[in-house]
Amino acid sequence: MLFPFILISALCQIFSSADPLDVVYSPESFDKFRTGETRNLTIQVTSDGTKSGEDHELIVECMHEDICKVIHYPSTINFSPENNHTATFEVVIESRFLGVTHLNVTVGDEVLPGFPLRLLRSDREAKVTKYFNIFLGIFIFIISTMMGTQLEPKRIIGIARKPIGPTIGFFCQFLGMPTIGFLVANFGLPDDANSLKMALFATSTCPGGGKSSFWTIIFSGNLDLSISMTFTQTLAALFMMPLWMSTLGRHFTDAHVRIPFLRIVEGLVAFMVPTTMGMIITHYRPQYIPCIHKWIKRVSWCAMIVLSIFAIYSNYYIFWLITWRIVLCGCALPWLGYITAFIVALLLRQPFKDALTIAIETGIQNIGIAMLLMVWCLPEPESDIAVTIIFVTAIMTDKPLVIIWLISRLYKRCCKRDIVGQEDDDLEKRKIGEMSTSTITTQLSSLEPDPVVKGNTFGMKHW
Repeated sequence: MLFPFILISALCQIFSSADPLDVVYSPESFDKFRTGETRNLTIQVTSDGTKSGEDHELIVECMHEDICKVIHYPSTINFSPENNHTATFEVVIESRFLGVTHLNVTVGDEVLPGFPLRLLRSDREAKVTKYFNIFLGIFIFIISTMMGTQLEPKRIIGIARKPIGPTIGFFCQFLGMPTIGFLVANFGLPDDANSLKMALFATSTCPGGGKSSFWTIIFSGNLDLSISMTFTQTLAALFMMPLWMSTLGRHFTDAHVRIPFLRIVEGLVAFMVPTTMGMIITHYRPQYIPCIHKWIKRVSWCAMIVLSIFAIYSNYYIFWLITWRIVLCGCALPWLGYITAFIVALLLRQPFKDALTIAIETGIQNIGIAMLLMVWCLPEPESDIAVTIIFVTAIMTDKPLVIIWLISRLYKRCCKRDIVGQEDDDLEKRKIGEMSTSTITTQLSSLEPDPVVKGNTFGMKHW
């Protein structure tokens, strides 16, 4: 009869001593705790009375020291009966970097439930990003206006009547790129990095745009085809992006993905208005076309260099989040897009100039739409972390184009030197030939007999 009573008493003692300390955090969470700030957190620990009467060692630390650091807390606490076996103290936490972590509290040998921390980007970084967006808008307006001056309406109408190039670009952009993006994200990124996978796949579903027309100008491609493809693909994105995000996109997230339709339309208007202005300017002032054609490549190069430096400066935090997998996948998406679209265009017997333009339009995408998707779908700081792979993709997209351009320039310069050298040799040979001909002519003329002598000789013979 005593055995059940002893068993129940032992179980009650075990459960009563299983959690002798209770912790309460005030506030329950920090609102917009940004990098560089410090916050005070009040911690109240209550004992069941078994730990009263002596000092207990206290350790408060962040799970990830590179994200945050506890700069002040008491070394010991005491659960005195006068305070109802409760110890209340404050800790000061400094935010070092964006991310998600926990604050761990240890009293003696017992680890208490942690305090969640969500650390966001600093206000300064947000302001720098705002200035970067303003500069980007000015840059796009100027370059788009200059591009409009180089367009030929007759050729655009011809492309619209026989849209072979835009059709090839459509299938490469909205069939090939999402497939590549899904495979690269699914097999190239870690299994637990769903936000990064979703960001990369969202990038692959975006329409062509961004710096594609600028690179078309630099490589002397078909600018009329480039503008036509950008316009048609942006319109198609209104239907194709929701289709892909609601099908394969579900593999990476269960959340409802809001497609930024308004942003897509705004981007379309922001692209077409300055381009149309450029066409109107050259219609009434055609004498400006040669001058703008001379400077458009130089302005494009300068603007892209300044934009790259500004983008790196305004998003420098991303470099602390980059891993080799992110770099590899960020390179694979656009580079495979270039190769796939170029091969498909050549197989369909497109001219080299058009095939090059289709490849550029397919590989370079409008990443601004993907960034806005992440901001809408994910909270901070997950959205900032997900943007990392989009930023890497943007930085690495045009690097093979830069290398190809440098090689082509070097090749042309070397070939030009060879041609000039060959022309100099030919000129020297012609001069030597002319000198030889002149010398022979002079010698032959010296051997010709004098007319007087010929007459005397004739007379002597006659005599």
